[in-house]
Amino acid sequence: MQNAKLLILIAVLLPPRALDVLGTVVEERKILTPYGEFGPLALRVAPNQPAVWVGPYTGLPTRTDPRATLFAAGMLNLQQVLTWDEGVALNPILRRGQSTVATDYIDWTRHQPATFFTDKHMKMIDRQTAELNLPQPPFCPQMIAALHQVLPKLPEVVYLGVDGPRRETQAEARMFRLFGADVLGSNLTPEVALANELGICYAGLVTIGERSVDQPIGEPRGELRAGLEMTLQALPEFIRLVDTLPECSCIN
Repeated sequence: MQNAKLLILIAVLLPPRALDVLGTVVEERKILTPYGEFGPLALRVAPNQPAVWVGPYTGLPTRTDPRATLFAAGMLNLQQVLTWDEGVALNPILRRGQSTVATDYIDWTRHQPATFFTDKHMKMIDRQTAELNLPQPPFCPQMIAALHQVLPKLPEVVYLGVDGPRRETQAEARMFRLFGADVLGSNLTPEVALANELGICYAGLVTIGERSVDQPIGEPRGELRAGLEMTLQALPEFIRLVDTLPECSCIN
């Protein structure tokens, strides 16, 4: 079996064959964790490119327990996780189809387990060690730098995570903006906190799908499809870059 260091969680809608740009599927599996089953995952390999695990992801309330997602990454001995999410722009300068990278977050989720520390099954980390070694900022700086390299002029954003699937109200959008949030989504939290606890490097790539409900919404003109395509085409180079990264402070 090919060794892989990176897991990419796909939380955007793509055509069925679009992921072939990341390589041919050489293995598929589901992983049973103490928090439930995670998968299916596909191990993809392209010529002259490192292997990468790829899996679909959704922030709906019926989704996999996020602890299962990160625990499975640990069971596979993965060092890096990238989640590619579709978000709602709170910041008015962000436009539909534009991709952004999360550099900080606000966790506004209410129904998703946000820590391993209280769970009796958790033997993968030492609480005191993990608390002393949380990466600052929480998103991996090395992975962020790699994203900037393959997607120049990528805006950095504060991500506000909600449970979904309900859209924000106008009052909530105004409140979230006052909090300092730029983008609203459902797939990076609490995953980023769980990755921090496990010492796994974590990055969040967010493509803007909509503007918040308190902003004017123009007629779609294919911007989202074009933005997704451009971002997807950059991922093979990102996979190559992160494979060459030295061990990061995110990894305990």
